[in-house]
Amino acid sequence: MFSVHAFKIPFSTQFQLAGQRFETRNGLILSFTDGDITAFGEVAPLPGFSNEKLEEILAVVLQNQRELNQAFRSGESGQLLSVLHSIHKLPSLSFGLDTLQADYQAKKDGITLSKQLFGKTNPSPAANATIGMQQLEKALQKADNLNKAGFNTFKVKVGADHKREIELVKHLRENHHDVRIRIDANQAWKTDEAKQKLSDFSNYDIEYCEQPVDKHDIEAMKSITEEKILPIAADEAVRSLADAKILIKEKACDLLILKPALFGRIGDLIVTKEWASSHSIHVVFTTAFDTIIGRTITAVLASGLGSEKHAHGLATGQFLNETGPLPIEILAGAYLLPEGAGISRSIDLSYYKKIA
Repeated sequence: MFSVHAFKIPFSTQFQLAGQRFETRNGLILSFTDGDITAFGEVAPLPGFSNEKLEEILAVVLQNQRELNQAFRSGESGQLLSVLHSIHKLPSLSFGLDTLQADYQAKKDGITLSKQLFGKTNPSPAANATIGMQQLEKALQKADNLNKAGFNTFKVKVGADHKREIELVKHLRENHHDVRIRIDANQAWKTDEAKQKLSDFSNYDIEYCEQPVDKHDIEAMKSITEEKILPIAADEAVRSLADAKILIKEKACDLLILKPALFGRIGDLIVTKEWASSHSIHVVFTTAFDTIIGRTITAVLASGLGSEKHAHGLATGQFLNETGPLPIEILAGAYLLPEGAGISRSIDLSYYKKIA
């Protein structure tokens, strides 16, 4: 039986996304039960980053609930999912349905999600830790604690207060010679400004800078990448296979940051990886403040498709106050992939509101 539940999970602290403050992460859990097997998928567009709204996604799901139920029961879900993606073009729905399909098949076959998607077990992917802008001593203490816990990559958000950001990065580098430091500008700069500020950061052995300029300004991305001041990663600029192809063809970045929940079909992620690899571009995966379902499938994709040289944005469970028992996800700075069949997480749907 195909079912839909809504979730509204509080952030651990009030969260700011795209200039808006949010107290909860909202979305849908899709499930399909067949005998003693229950598979899961998560659908959670991210406000300010996703183009689709949760209400329009729910309308599509309810409109097609009977067909989805029949397709999963008959084992012919792949064709229907392709049709829904082609018609509606709702990335978060496509990803949630693909997750549900992969989880169901893996559980039917009694294999891990890694084996279902990639035919083998991949190593646990390294995760980065984020160091926020706060009082310098507190930030450095947090960095010390994270490094002792096994994190070897720090991410620092920049673009708001250049002097303070430089000071933090300088001290992080002085205190942690062997740790990788990456910065994320979130489209904060214009082209010339970006080049100057990236030059300032280049003194501190920066791994790369995410999205220094507006996501639509491919020419600026290309110009900055060609300067080779720092490696440049596209984040907000890559939300689809088509986006990735443009960036790769234009040589407008050195890395791609992929958020599967905002990207769409797993097949498109696989093709994006192939395109990137053929042009010597690294791929880094990150969650979109997903629940345990989304974090798990994203970690599996990071282990199978992501760069082995770079840590991935997977240590985000701390930002949500999820209900029910949760497994240890991060150990020694790496995401622990499930060893059981499928997603292999205990999801108690009684905590959530059943819609259909």
